[in-house]
Amino acid sequence: MKNWKYPCKILFLFFVIYIAGCSVNEKYSTAYSFYMRSNYVTAIILYDDFIETYPVDALATKADLERSDCYYQLGYQAYLKNNWILASRLYYLSNSDIGDKMLDNCYFELAKNSLANNDTVKTLEYYDYITSYLKDSELIQEVLFSRIKINIALGNKFTAFDDYHFLWSNYPQNEFTKKVQPSIDELIPFYINEAIVYKDSAKYDKSLELLFKLSQYPTKYKESIQKDIGNLYILLAEESIEKNDYPQAKNYFAKVVEYDLEKKSFVDQEMDDICMSIIREGDNLIHECKFTEAVEVFETCFLLIPDYQTSIRSIKNAEELEIKHRKAIDLKNNGSNFEKEKEYVKALNAYKKSYSNFKTSEVKEKISLMNNMIAAKKDPKAFAKSIIFNYKKGMIPDRVSTVKTDMEIKYGENVKTSGWKVLYSVGEYKYEVRYDILTPKENYYYAWRVNLKNKEITPSNKVSEEIFKDQVRK
Repeated sequence: MKNWKYPCKILFLFFVIYIAGCSVNEKYSTAYSFYMRSNYVTAIILYDDFIETYPVDALATKADLERSDCYYQLGYQAYLKNNWILASRLYYLSNSDIGDKMLDNCYFELAKNSLANNDTVKTLEYYDYITSYLKDSELIQEVLFSRIKINIALGNKFTAFDDYHFLWSNYPQNEFTKKVQPSIDELIPFYINEAIVYKDSAKYDKSLELLFKLSQYPTKYKESIQKDIGNLYILLAEESIEKNDYPQAKNYFAKVVEYDLEKKSFVDQEMDDICMSIIREGDNLIHECKFTEAVEVFETCFLLIPDYQTSIRSIKNAEELEIKHRKAIDLKNNGSNFEKEKEYVKALNAYKKSYSNFKTSEVKEKISLMNNMIAAKKDPKAFAKSIIFNYKKGMIPDRVSTVKTDMEIKYGENVKTSGWKVLYSVGEYKYEVRYDILTPKENYYYAWRVNLKNKEITPSNKVSEEIFKDQVRK
């Protein structure tokens, strides 16, 4: 008996499997038979029961595909009856590529009906569904065309433009792209104005972004758009100049010409003006004897205009001036040493050579001083008198002579004068120049203190001061 125990169990297992298999095949076969007789509703119910009971069975995949076709066939029947809502639901439940291909037609027909009933909100909802979830639909171009027209009518200009941008970018030669172009062209001035608003708010990047988008399209405003882009690049170039970012400024100027060739002469002049401003900055540094810094400034012109000739000449001039400046300093130092030794002639020659190499106010004053010292050393009294006589084209002796004439008219031969006298005064190279006018009733004692070094004249009394002031006023 023990020998029959296990074989009986095996036979029982095979029997159970056979019975279960018969049950599986029967459920599927029943569903399939309704499917083949086009009784799709019953078939779907039976297929659902079968798939739910035997989800991992080999026939489950086949049953799922056949159930999908049931939904599709039911959807097609609804579609033929123009029941677009039911058809769309059934196509959706079919969950198949063929169903999806019909689904967009349902929503398109629903949109047409809504539009016919002036329900633009519902129409746009159906269009949005197609563009959002059925992106491979062959109706996308026509949907976008219709949606653009609706949004233009509703005043939704930016929404319309975004749809046009997608339409043109993906289907530039499509009939609907070409048909909607005139409508978009009427909106282009509005978009251009928006770009200008961004520009006026110094939002140059946003303005350029919008203008770049506009410039791609076959619009009659293309030339105007490109000119506006050029103007924006001018503003960006000016910003870069303010930041001393000359390479970036050069790039922006190149963009100006790229988008508006007519501005080439303007750009050339702008860059030349900027370079000349740089040159003036360098010249100021030269006046401060900062030659190395000046050369560095001059060289920045090359970042805008390579081989800029004015800059090349300025650099050469700066280098030559630096050499002369060094030589002038050496000569000035020589002159200073001679001056300390009171060798004024040698000092004068050294200062003159220094000044011929590089002109400075300091050396100019030294030359004047040495001339004074030489004259003072040679004949101090004569020099002191010449200072008085040459002051402001001889105005002092002229005034004294006028007073003398007035007194002679008044007192005749009773007027006596001392003539011009020069006396030594307290202090080195200090002399007093005098002239006296004596009459029976009034006397004038003129006296001025003269510094031979700097030719400075100082009145020594009130009457001299008055005549001095009087002449100064005149």
